[in-house]
Amino acid sequence: MLISRRFLLGIAVSLAFLLLFFLIVDLGEMGQALASAKYRFILPAIALYFVALFFRSIRWQFLLTPVSRISVARLFPVVTVGYMANNLLPARLGEIARAYYLGRREGLSTSTGLATVLVERVYDGLTLLFLVALAVPFLIFGGIVDGSGTTSEVTWAIVGGITALIFIAAIVVLTLIALKPGFSEFIERLANLLPKPLRPKVRGLISTFVEGLSVLREPRRHLGLFLLSLPVWLLEGSMYLVVALSFDLPTYFEPAAMVIPVVILVTAVSNLATSIPSSPGSLGTFEAPAVAALALVGLGGGPGGGEGVAGAYAILVHVTALLPVTVLGLLYLWFGNISLSRLMRREDKGYPRLGREKV
Repeated sequence: MLISRRFLLGIAVSLAFLLLFFLIVDLGEMGQALASAKYRFILPAIALYFVALFFRSIRWQFLLTPVSRISVARLFPVVTVGYMANNLLPARLGEIARAYYLGRREGLSTSTGLATVLVERVYDGLTLLFLVALAVPFLIFGGIVDGSGTTSEVTWAIVGGITALIFIAAIVVLTLIALKPGFSEFIERLANLLPKPLRPKVRGLISTFVEGLSVLREPRRHLGLFLLSLPVWLLEGSMYLVVALSFDLPTYFEPAAMVIPVVILVTAVSNLATSIPSSPGSLGTFEAPAVAALALVGLGGGPGGGEGVAGAYAILVHVTALLPVTVLGLLYLWFGNISLSRLMRREDKGYPRLGREKV
């Protein structure tokens, strides 16, 4: 029932965003842009995405170090399976699938894995907001965004401010839970409100979840997480930039180098928007915000059509990010003789333990 509700909610959210996407995009121009795109840039873009995935594995290793020392070679398939599951399951259930898969491969608690994934997601948000803060002055002084305080720009500023506060509050709360026993004890006391048979299990889950936050107990590790997050998003942003060459997006801006802060803005907006629970693959919640971000910087009056090119670009970037990692993730499960549906059932029964000697 829970998955059914998540699925219905995700579909509803995606339909709303897809409706917005189709309302603001010229479908005829979008089809022409896709037909004339230079698809030779897609292979290097895919390569950049997988390098970013490799750096995600390095960062996850850093997060897990206080709990267990696991090689990057062991973590890369787990990260890949998690992203594949996010592309096939609604409401970002792939994050849970990644934690389950980590537990099956490495014998760690699912709640410990989920805690590290949550920290990872918060740092993704903080890093994207940092990159946007670097890009916006270039957009304003370059005349791409005029900074005059129009309704659209004020709305974007408010949304950005609220988003920043949410992520900052999240990392503060998680750090306090990791540092202050009183916080976790308070949460455990809340477990007393549950029926007696459930209390020991819930307390155990809370304990292993707090263990997964161990990395936040040292200030220098916060800096380490941020520094490890930078190459992840610079590489993923580079993938967006390479795909932009498929549509000659640099020609829409003067000077052409302004496409770099534009791509940073699109990367941040589209990925922050996919934090919203939606359909498998974040359909709609990726495309509509990406097109809206491009509209903010004036893509719509350039050569070859604006909104149509923006829509085509958003679709091609999304497919480039979704399809290869989904195929590789399914291959990892297939070679491990595990199906996604069995993985999500959580039971260890019937699953072979994947020993650490295997990669």
